[in-house]
Amino acid sequence: MDSKQVLRLNYTEDFRVACRINGVSCDEVLQYFINKVSFYAFNGGEMDASAMVATNIILECKEDLGSNLVPVKDRKVQRVFIKHIEILSKLADNPHLNTLEKIQESFYLMEEWALEMLPLVDYEIAVLAEDGISLVISFDFNLLCKVNGLEVINVLQYFIDRISLPVDRALNLHGHVKTESSLVLLEMLLIGRSHDDQKIIRTETYERFREKLDDLDGWLADEKSVDARINAYRVFYMGWYNTLTKGLEGGG
Repeated sequence: MDSKQVLRLNYTEDFRVACRINGVSCDEVLQYFINKVSFYAFNGGEMDASAMVATNIILECKEDLGSNLVPVKDRKVQRVFIKHIEILSKLADNPHLNTLEKIQESFYLMEEWALEMLPLVDYEIAVLAEDGISLVISFDFNLLCKVNGLEVINVLQYFIDRISLPVDRALNLHGHVKTESSLVLLEMLLIGRSHDDQKIIRTETYERFREKLDDLDGWLADEKSVDARINAYRVFYMGWYNTLTKGLEGGG
């Protein structure tokens, strides 16, 4: 396994803003995505909703960006792959286990697969985020990228590029049109956090900007240009972001 290569990500402005406003770090969101991707779910197994969304993001990336699938010629690798696919399929079809038991068992099976496969195939083990923090790339994430002909770095950048509060707000102002799966997964992360963590961001600043956001919705209600709405929301969210940043720098 190649442990020397380190890939680097670039954070978009919208991604930084979304993370700061929601009280989470950028690397926390990315690691959550990585950890939630499930090859068992990709193979037809039942998983929790967040795992299904995370796994589907890779498939959306393949559909949008295309793929460059490299056939595996090593017969030993082929045998190991087929063996574990069959094991996962049998688990999914096992009538004697409930969903939670199957999910737990799938974790053990993927660990066994990783131990057998990692010495045979080069996988990315780390990606260096823009803030210098190293993200650990799971075996599931690596494997799902490989079987879909995708590069790990491209999938992660795809995820980042599709998190945008201004775009989401502008598109769905007059009723739900579309929410990017990346943003849905971010919302799942926030819902999964403890009640105390959620209270942290419910500050006076948060409530003030929420009221201003409602006012802005009203001002933009008659604006037909989606681009104009996106620009207006982007200015607003950047103002919110800058206020929070100044508060942190000032110790508040």
